[in-house]
Amino acid sequence: MPTREDAIREVCMTHTQIQTARCAALVGPYLSGKTSLLESLLSAAGATTRKGSVRDGNAVGDSSPEAKARQMSVEVNVASFEFLGERWSVLDCPGSVELACETQSALMVADVAVIVAEAAPEKAVLLAPLFKFLDDNRIPHLLFINKVDSLGDLRVRDVVQAYQAVSARKL
Repeated sequence: MPTREDAIREVCMTHTQIQTARCAALVGPYLSGKTSLLESLLSAAGATTRKGSVRDGNAVGDSSPEAKARQMSVEVNVASFEFLGERWSVLDCPGSVELACETQSALMVADVAVIVAEAAPEKAVLLAPLFKFLDDNRIPHLLFINKVDSLGDLRVRDVVQAYQAVSARKL
């Protein structure tokens, strides 16, 4: 019987006529906005007719009954779309530390990790283990700073500096 990692790998390796799909994993702490980002990507790419919401229970990413009841990802969710002629598969990973193994398995098959982080310098320490895992496994990654409307008097530069302090690589 195929493992969950095998199933995720199969989705990420689906071929289009020209090339294989690129596979991105959305990762980050609980409530950082990973599923909301996925919904925005699907909407922008025209893959859905409306942008779903975790709060409203109509998100593509968190469609299982357990995820809806908890209003959080409880497993890796997969969505695919085409954008600018490229086929993408996106793995929406759970942010809860109890589900870190699910996230790590998904990262091992992804081409790139998109680290979704809140615009809150005090939460930077939450990403230290994730940065270390990505570096140890040589997984390319980028930082997506979410919820910038909540910055207040802070500047994006201050937020990036806080995250840089817990990353061995330049962000």
